[in-house]
Amino acid sequence: MNPLSLALALGTLPLLAQLTPPSLPHLLNSEVVVSESGTAVTPPAPPRARRVPNTTAQLYQQRLAALEAGQLYTRLPRHSFQELWETARQNPTYEQWTALLWEEAKATAAGQADNRLCVTIGDSLTQWLPPGIFVGDRLWLNQGISGDNTARIRQRLGLLEGTRPSTIFLMAGVNDLIAGRSVEEVLFNQQDIIYQLRSRYPQAQVVVQSILPTNHQAVNNEDIRAVNRELAQIARREGAVFLDLYPHFSDEVGRMQPEFSTDGIHLSDRGYALWQTFLQQVEDQLARDPSVFNRI
Repeated sequence: MNPLSLALALGTLPLLAQLTPPSLPHLLNSEVVVSESGTAVTPPAPPRARRVPNTTAQLYQQRLAALEAGQLYTRLPRHSFQELWETARQNPTYEQWTALLWEEAKATAAGQADNRLCVTIGDSLTQWLPPGIFVGDRLWLNQGISGDNTARIRQRLGLLEGTRPSTIFLMAGVNDLIAGRSVEEVLFNQQDIIYQLRSRYPQAQVVVQSILPTNHQAVNNEDIRAVNRELAQIARREGAVFLDLYPHFSDEVGRMQPEFSTDGIHLSDRGYALWQTFLQQVEDQLARDPSVFNRI
């Protein structure tokens, strides 16, 4: 894949460009009828029902298709390139995901121009953020990978090399806790991630998000709260913004509210809508006044 051929003309992208997938040939899944004149007529196939990716294999193929078409996935409708991804079955490897993120970042860097760039970094929660959060002159790179932990995120921050982020949103750590890693290990890795982001991209505002509550036996919310308490202090010491989402997603006993999740960990459409509201508000405030959170 030649990255030069994938450079995006981002400065001229329309607001959430609409892309209509090409229809199947009319002869597929159609019946031949005869008109009054006796001429055989093939009616057009019914329009394809619009669907959105619901597996990692489908999401990967959709993003790959967008990249190869020279378009930014996060600015397209969720059903884009449906004919190319709807039959995808093969899950990508971790190496394939990182390669895709690297190519997306290079293409964005080549065409970023003066646009603001928002980057989201994390695991599957971040990976499945629906497109269209940041619009207008704001570009968005989604650097989430399903199943990722803080140790691996530490190793892949260089994938953004060449870009000029305005805001970087980080959420990570729940997979570490699910795997039985200690609070101390999660905090050590988080501190290094924040330090690296602040050092590599000094022009960017780094927004460290709390780990969300869960309603699943695989992880203890007490551990999550312990991480969040210390993470808030680390973020402030490192000059980052701390965004505490935990209380907005939790019920009266600190568990994930059922309506915000599909399985107690991953988010439902309603959960994503709530999260997106906070991301948009924080980015809007930072765009207007980058020092606003330093005064709180």
